[in-house]
Amino acid sequence: MKISTNFEEIAKKSKRRSLVKTIIISSLVSIVIIGLLVKAMSYMTSENGNKVKSHYLLMSEIAYPNITSSNWTFQPLSIFTGQFKADRFKNIDGISVPYEKMEANYSLTKSDLTDTNVWLKTGDNDKSEYTQSTNIKSPVFYNPNVNQKNPNNKKKTNDISLLSKMSGKAVEVAVTFDKPYTVDQISKMVPNNLLINWYWIGSKSHYDLSGLTPDNQLGISLQDSKKMSQYDLTLFRENLKSALDKNYLKSEYGTDTTKMTSSSFNLSSDAKEFLKANQSLKTAKFSGVILTGKSENFSTLTGKSWIYASNIGTSVDIQPYHQLTR
Repeated sequence: MKISTNFEEIAKKSKRRSLVKTIIISSLVSIVIIGLLVKAMSYMTSENGNKVKSHYLLMSEIAYPNITSSNWTFQPLSIFTGQFKADRFKNIDGISVPYEKMEANYSLTKSDLTDTNVWLKTGDNDKSEYTQSTNIKSPVFYNPNVNQKNPNNKKKTNDISLLSKMSGKAVEVAVTFDKPYTVDQISKMVPNNLLINWYWIGSKSHYDLSGLTPDNQLGISLQDSKKMSQYDLTLFRENLKSALDKNYLKSEYGTDTTKMTSSSFNLSSDAKEFLKANQSLKTAKFSGVILTGKSENFSTLTGKSWIYASNIGTSVDIQPYHQLTR
């Protein structure tokens, strides 16, 4: 009987040891699985964050008139959510003026590619566009192909005539040409005391482009007093092709005014048209520019026949410590 009792106790201890061992192994396996799952989910979250970054950095090379980014960072909001952020500024003839921050969310399941901080609202009797967040005035390009008799379309502005009332300021102005011009032609038309910050590719369409957000305005940015080179054009073309291949230019904007009707258009068609027609710097043509400089330096542009429209963007008081480019 004693031997039988000892055997039962040994069996019970063996079962307990087996149970404990099973529990420990199961716990370790569960921890490893959970760890691997968390790691995989964190990786997916990180990849969605990188998608936001890649999208924005590429688009900033082909769009965003006179808007420069710096200090981009990822800010985790939780284990599986975060925000991509970047500081932005405008170059107003050498003066750095703060612009809306870039902020886009990402998570385990999605990446938000919409730059909502550059969304615009209309003001000043349809003559101006402002950012919705902090009311920064945005320079407006106009489409010369638009039917100005259509009451649904915004009327073009001639803001250069207003600059005589803005003494002591450095100003940003979007100048829309009456037709596309080459870089050499543009450099001869623009006086040397004004800085060409950005070249707009324009549009072959008959759409009202005046309400386009900066991320959907395509063009080439130049730094300081640099003159555009073939390399600048080639790099822009490569980035434009990449954006098309990645389907970044699928957003629909604008109003078709050919027959007094309204419809939307895809920005990719203008990008493809530009790539097809503009391969060499000597022959490449642009439909407008962003100019910056002292307000009084714009006076020589008053009444020029090649200016279809002009619209003031950001302006800043010139301080004694400012070092202007021009």
